[in-house]
Amino acid sequence: MAKDSIEEEEVKETLSSQSEHKETSIEALPTTLGGQNTGGEVLMEVIEVESDTPATPDIPSTSDEASAELPATDEEISQIEAPAQAQAVTSEPRELVKSALLVAMGNLGSSLLGMVRQSFVASTGASMAGSFQAALSPAQKFNDFLVNGSVQAALIPTFNDYAERREDLRRLVFTLVNLIFLIMICASIGYFFIAPWFTNSVLAPGFSADDKLLTLKYTRIVFFSLLALGPFAVLQGALYAQKEFGWTTFAAAAYHAGIILGAVFTGLAGKQFFGLGQYGLALGVVVGTFGEVAMLIPGMRNQHLRYMFVLDLKHPALRRILKLYAPVAFSFFLTSVIAFLDQNLATRTPCAAVMQHTSNCGEVNFSAMGFATLLIQFPGGLVASALSFAVLPTLTTHIRENDLERFKATLLLGFRLGLLLMIPAAAGLIILKMPIIALVFLHGKFSPAQVVVTASALQNYSYQLPFVAIDQLLIAAFYARKNTIIPVAVLLVSVLGYLAVALPLWQTMGMPALPLANSVQNILHPLVLILILWKTIGSLHLRGIVPALLKILLATAVMVVIAWLLQLALAHFSFFSLSSIIGSAATVIIAGGIATAAYFALVIFLKVEEVSMLKGAFLAKLGKR
Repeated sequence: MAKDSIEEEEVKETLSSQSEHKETSIEALPTTLGGQNTGGEVLMEVIEVESDTPATPDIPSTSDEASAELPATDEEISQIEAPAQAQAVTSEPRELVKSALLVAMGNLGSSLLGMVRQSFVASTGASMAGSFQAALSPAQKFNDFLVNGSVQAALIPTFNDYAERREDLRRLVFTLVNLIFLIMICASIGYFFIAPWFTNSVLAPGFSADDKLLTLKYTRIVFFSLLALGPFAVLQGALYAQKEFGWTTFAAAAYHAGIILGAVFTGLAGKQFFGLGQYGLALGVVVGTFGEVAMLIPGMRNQHLRYMFVLDLKHPALRRILKLYAPVAFSFFLTSVIAFLDQNLATRTPCAAVMQHTSNCGEVNFSAMGFATLLIQFPGGLVASALSFAVLPTLTTHIRENDLERFKATLLLGFRLGLLLMIPAAAGLIILKMPIIALVFLHGKFSPAQVVVTASALQNYSYQLPFVAIDQLLIAAFYARKNTIIPVAVLLVSVLGYLAVALPLWQTMGMPALPLANSVQNILHPLVLILILWKTIGSLHLRGIVPALLKILLATAVMVVIAWLLQLALAHFSFFSLSSIIGSAATVIIAGGIATAAYFALVIFLKVEEVSMLKGAFLAKLGKR
């Protein structure tokens, strides 16, 4: 995460002239980004601390006289502090980009593995894949509602305030870990008994009888993964608050790896081993979630967060976390209701024209939405989530220091970076949707007709991507201001947008109406949030984004034309047929690669500043700068 940082040697030179001061001093604390400093540089966080005892600057002694202790004047102090503060301000954008890049790199690995995971799931066929996707929802939604949604809203800001009191932080973190673990045990046992009703009424009402039964078995197993998922969210928040990004961003890879192993087990074992083979996907979820927790252990050691058997329910921070998270919990409850409604409608949507020969399209339509969601989450996790997690602690620091101008500047930098990457990502997914889906999913029992259905879902989901990046940053801005109520209130407005599209069109337009409704919802949310933030803190200087936005749109338009023309040209050669993995891969690599290169070449030619920041951050992480 971006921070006010300066190089170690410069801190030492600055502080050598002022060891301590009576009122306020600058203290430099070593900070390691990502657990390991691969670039070979040590970053120092500059924070102000209050000194309880009088102190004086060191005056070098000579051979003729002993050292004298004299108080530093205000002018001397300002001369000492000004260079460090100025450099901290100027280095902040670079550090923010580097932190976001590290999170993005972790998300990239996780997203690629997630894509491989979904490819394995898709190969099991629409029946098993649809049942598995439906079974995941209850555990994911309950975890989001109870704890995962609190990471940004309440945990990171609160943990950040305890950053300098390590033992208090450790006691708070493991009080939450132990409390959440106990809650998850009770919830898993309770869900086991209500699962039959929930499956028939909410999860899979449009599935066949056999697929409903398989969904029931899956969802009962998957719900026990909460025993690891809940504590993982708390530990992840603690490490993010300590700027420990490396292990946290790569931990999700364990989750995907577990499901991949489960899919392989299912493919190899079938219904052998006493019928356990068919449960490989669900068992893989449980294995993967415990693997996520294991991946955090090195980061916890780096931050000296050893496990503590404690349940301090009177800890003062618990009430504060509950106060901050209560509105967000309501928002997650509301979004869960909408998500289950979306799932319910998807399992009952009519068949698309290419699927008319199929008697029951519920599994196909719902799994298509799941596969398309994965593809839009790829740039979403790579850019939007990385930026929001990287920006949040910096925004929180600026609010704590009452530095509103730097708060706005940091937010606008996030906007520009998000648009630079998300606008071409959305356009690329739309123009290359067929070869991308064929490459990732068209194997095993996944049919060409499913490619067409999934492509329609992907296109309608993709419209929201640029707005999602802005939305995540705006939510982080409100969370940094300790305001979790406004994003929830705005959610109610955006949900109305979803309902206005989904309810009238799901039976006539079919499944594509649901991704379109989701895009409308996620486009409305940031538009309303940015208006409220402008009314709250004054001008956001959004006009400063317009020149960069116009350049990005121009470069994206050129990119789309190039990708479209290349696809038309390649389609004339049988080698590039989308029915084969080689043909799909060659189409994506050539058309997508050349179009992407043209986009970045054009934004560099047009001198979009943020491209240079990304390049510098990337080279720094490679140790070349």
